[in-house]
Amino acid sequence: MEDLKIAGYGKANGGNFNKIVINGYGEIFESAICKDFYGTGTAKIHGQLATGSLKYTGDTFIENHLTANSIDMTGKLDIKGDVNSPIISICGDMNILGNCKGENIKITGTINSYGNITCENFKANGTITINEIHATKVIITKPFTLGIRKKRININEIECTTIEAELLNCKKLCAHHVKLSKNCVVDSLEYSGDLELE
Repeated sequence: MEDLKIAGYGKANGGNFNKIVINGYGEIFESAICKDFYGTGTAKIHGQLATGSLKYTGDTFIENHLTANSIDMTGKLDIKGDVNSPIISICGDMNILGNCKGENIKITGTINSYGNITCENFKANGTITINEIHATKVIITKPFTLGIRKKRININEIECTTIEAELLNCKKLCAHHVKLSKNCVVDSLEYSGDLELE
């Protein structure tokens, strides 16, 4: 298989590639499959992306589903479909219109998820708006702000074994071990183990 490389500005058709490298601005029309996807700048995929590893610095826009063995992003990741990856690490902004499934998810920055997130470990620090989280362990910490009003973390429903959270605004929380800071607001709380309120 050949490599697809875009440097500066370029457009290409989708297909099967060994690796895709975009440094600058690149658009790929229709779906793409590759072993590795990496680079810096702006990448737009007008279809699905299936890759072994996604490692990108900048803005990545995917108009359909994203499947990867690992995702390591610094910048903005915008997906109009579902995300499926065992390892997801985002430093920046992540927007998902569909569902997200993984094992270890770590977000530092902003996440907007309109579907459901299912994983083993979910750790987030920042401004968060999520429909539902189903996980084994959830750790949510307040965003770092400098002279700016803190934004509350909004999640409709959380179902997990263990949760530690700050600034959480949640409609329904079901867990075994619960540790919440005093500034959390939970409309409905169900727990089967211990409850710690700070």
